[in-house]
Amino acid sequence: MSRLVAGVMLFAVAAVAVPTASPTVALLSPEVERWGIQEVSLESARKYANPFADVQVKGRFRSGDTELVVDGFYDGNRTWKVRVMPTVEGPWTFEITSNDPELDGQRGAFECRSPQPGNHGPVTVRNTYHLSYADSTPYFPLGTTLYNWVHRSSELQERTLATLKAAPFNKVRMCVFPKWYPFNRVEPPRYPFAQAGDGTFDLDRFNPDYFGHIEERVADLQALGIEADVIIFHPYDRWGFSSMGRAQDDAYLRYLIARLGAYRNVWWELASEHDLITPPKDWDHVFEMVDKLDPYDHLRSIHNWRSWYDYSKPLVTHLKLQQQSDDHHAAVVNARYKYRKPVVIDELGYEGNNGHGWGMLTGPEAVARQWRVAIGGGYASHGETYVHRGEVLWWSHGGELVGESPERLAFLKKIMMEAPFQEMEPVLMDIWTPGALGLAKPGEHYLFYFDGGQRPRRIELDLPGPGSYRVDLIDPWLMEVHPLGAVDAGSQFFTAAFVPSLLRIVKLGEDARSGPRGTLEKLMEDWSSGQ
Repeated sequence: MSRLVAGVMLFAVAAVAVPTASPTVALLSPEVERWGIQEVSLESARKYANPFADVQVKGRFRSGDTELVVDGFYDGNRTWKVRVMPTVEGPWTFEITSNDPELDGQRGAFECRSPQPGNHGPVTVRNTYHLSYADSTPYFPLGTTLYNWVHRSSELQERTLATLKAAPFNKVRMCVFPKWYPFNRVEPPRYPFAQAGDGTFDLDRFNPDYFGHIEERVADLQALGIEADVIIFHPYDRWGFSSMGRAQDDAYLRYLIARLGAYRNVWWELASEHDLITPPKDWDHVFEMVDKLDPYDHLRSIHNWRSWYDYSKPLVTHLKLQQQSDDHHAAVVNARYKYRKPVVIDELGYEGNNGHGWGMLTGPEAVARQWRVAIGGGYASHGETYVHRGEVLWWSHGGELVGESPERLAFLKKIMMEAPFQEMEPVLMDIWTPGALGLAKPGEHYLFYFDGGQRPRRIELDLPGPGSYRVDLIDPWLMEVHPLGAVDAGSQFFTAAFVPSLLRIVKLGEDARSGPRGTLEKLMEDWSSGQ
C-alpha cells in the first residue's frame, strides 16, 4: 500500500463481509477535496487461482448528474481497492459491483469539499494550442526527463526529489517499466510481475509492491506541483515487458490505470519511441483502451523515434515529439498549423557529455533550442546527460543537476508566464531577416528572439495605434532585462544589439510611466552606446 504523502489525501476503510442480500454501507472518511483521491479498500476471504484475473471489481460513483465508473484492482493480501478522483464538489455516493459475492454490493457516501491551495486539478487542453489546469489556471509546461528514476535506490530517489523541489520544472517524463540502455545497465530493486525462482516472469500476475512504489513517487511529484508524464511502453527492455501480446497489454493497461488514474497530475505517454518497439503494437487500440479505462480524460499522446504517429486522430490530445535536428522553430510552427493541437518537443537533445550526439549539447545550445520552440508557440522539455561516477545521469536516474540550462529555463518560463502566451501567435518574419523569430498578440504584446550567430538585418515593425509601447531588451543567457523606454505606435525600425537576445514590446496604458521616449532605432542605439 502506498504511504501517505503530503498533498495527496488517501482514505481507506475495510469493508466487513456480510451476506450479499444485505450489503454493508461502507463508511469512508467523510470528506475529500475536489481532485483529491478517495479510496475504498475491500477484503474477501475467498481464494482464487489468480486474483488479478479471476476477480472483477468496479466502483460507480455519483454526485448529481456526474457519474464516474472506475475499475478496482487487486493489491495483495486478499485486498481489492477502488480509487476515484471526485471532479465536482458536494455529496457523493458509490456502489461496488463484483463477481466476488463478498465484495459485491458495498455502498457508501462522502462529501467533496473545495480544493486546497495549490490544487488546480488535472491539466487539460486550452485555446487549441495550449494547456491549463481544470480550474482555468494557465499552465506553461517546462518538463524534464527522468526515465528510470523510480527504479534506482531509495537514497538516490530522495536526492532527486530534493533537486526537483528547487528546480523550475513542472513536468517529469518517467517510465513504468525499467529501462535497459547505455548508462542504464542496472537491475531494478523490484519488478512489475511475479518472478519465479528461475528468474522468469509470470506476465499474468502483477507485483503490487512495484506499482505501489510508482504511486508513491507520482504522489511525491504531485506534492511538488509537478505533472507525472507516465511512459506506459518503451523499447529498451531485456525482460520481455515490451513484447507482451494484446491480452497481456490490455490487462496491464487496466491494472495501471486503475491504480494511477485517480492522481490528478498523471499524463499518459503511450510509448517512448513507439516505432522501435517490436513486434509493433496496434497503437490505435492502445489509445482506445486508455480512453475507455480512464474516466478523467487525462492527457494522451505518444512519442516517436523517426516516424511520427498520426497526431490528427481524435484520441490524441497533444503532440509529443522527438526533434533533435533541423529547425525546431519551423517544426513547431508547421506542426501547430497542420494538427491544431498543443505541440510539445519532449526530446530536442540533452545538455551533457555522455559521448552520444543526442547527449552532447552545450548549455547555450540547449537554451537556444528551448527559446526557438517557445517563440514558435510550442513547449519543450529539458534533459541533462552529464556522466557522474557510477554512470548516474540525471536524464535517467536523477540525483543532482549540474548544467547551465535549468536556471535559464526558469528565466524563460518567467518571461513567458508574464506574457499572454496562450493568446500569442508566431509571427512570420521577413525571409530576408535571418535569425529573427517572433511571437505576438498584435497590438498588445510582442516577443522577438534573435539567435543563430548572425546579426539580422534592419527590421521594420508596424505597431498598431493609437498609443505607445514599453520596450525591454532581454539577455536570455545572462538573464538580464534592460528597460529601453517607450515608442509610439506606427512604423519602427531596429537592428538586434547582440545575439542571442530578446526584444519585448508591450502596449502601455494611458497613465503608464516608461522612461525615455523615442524611436525604437534610437532607443537601441542609445543603449548600445551606453547613453
